[in-house]
Amino acid sequence: MEISEIRILMKYEFHRGATTRQAVGNINSVYPTQAVTQTTVAHWFKRFRSGDFDLSNQPRGRPEIKVDNDALKADVEADSSQSALELASKFGVAKSTILIHLKQINKVKKLDKWVPHELKDEHKQQRLDACLSLLSRNKADPFLHRIVTCDEKWIMYDNRKRSSQWLDPDEPPKHCPKRKVHQKKLMVTVWWSSYGVIHYDFMVPGTSITSDVYCSQLDDMMEKLAIKQAKMFNRLTPILLYDNARPHSAKNTVAKRQQLGLETLRHPPYSPDLAPTDYHFFQSLDNFLSGKNFTSSGAVKTAFQEFIDSRESVFYTKGLNVLPLKWQQCVDNMGGYFD
Repeated sequence: MEISEIRILMKYEFHRGATTRQAVGNINSVYPTQAVTQTTVAHWFKRFRSGDFDLSNQPRGRPEIKVDNDALKADVEADSSQSALELASKFGVAKSTILIHLKQINKVKKLDKWVPHELKDEHKQQRLDACLSLLSRNKADPFLHRIVTCDEKWIMYDNRKRSSQWLDPDEPPKHCPKRKVHQKKLMVTVWWSSYGVIHYDFMVPGTSITSDVYCSQLDDMMEKLAIKQAKMFNRLTPILLYDNARPHSAKNTVAKRQQLGLETLRHPPYSPDLAPTDYHFFQSLDNFLSGKNFTSSGAVKTAFQEFIDSRESVFYTKGLNVLPLKWQQCVDNMGGYFD
């Protein structure tokens, strides 16, 4: 007898109201050479009870679950000490899957922290050369007070969690939506100097930062710089410090910087440890947001403004004044990452 015919018999036994044990006995008594096990019948009865009466084979293995790399990157950068197993559990996937996605976002484990890239010798040399040059320049003509630095960051929200509830015996539990693997997120771009935040902008969901968007932000930043930090705007030439993302180095971006009379500070690739917005501003922001749950984009924006309002001026000065120490640590480590 074909397997498909055995399955038809199991379906018949289910519809006539037989138990798993009864179905096994009935089928095996008529077709002893095609014996079915209780495990097999239980499996099919479970499918029938769920309303699935398709007798064909289903694909084996777990359904593919994709990890949102932006969400993973944000989570890792919020706490770089998490293990791969902890991240896998948080995102509801296997450890092997999370390791694949960590590789896709250029994260490797070093000294119990996830760092952006496995540095090659050429990258270490670029970092070493840049830091030596910056140390020499700052010693001859201090310029930290002229730096305007920026970066962008995803902030995750709609991160509600299920929790136990104290209820009356006949009271149904209050509904709480299941946390999604692909959480909602907002991207914020922030520009700041040792005098404070100059400008920040939340991207419209579904849009991304292009060179045109970045040029528009440059114009907005310069307008606000003239109002908020007039001394730097009128007496000093601002020096931009940011990473090597494509929108930052596009031709029209370069032309816009030249039009505005802005200098760009040398910054080696794969170096968030040398970027004040990464190692200082966003790290403090992550600490501030830790443990907070947001159910709307408006709540995220309010929390971001609260973070800025809670910072004193020394916060910004400290973030930039530590740069020479970072450069020296990079030199001492021959261009490698440092703690």
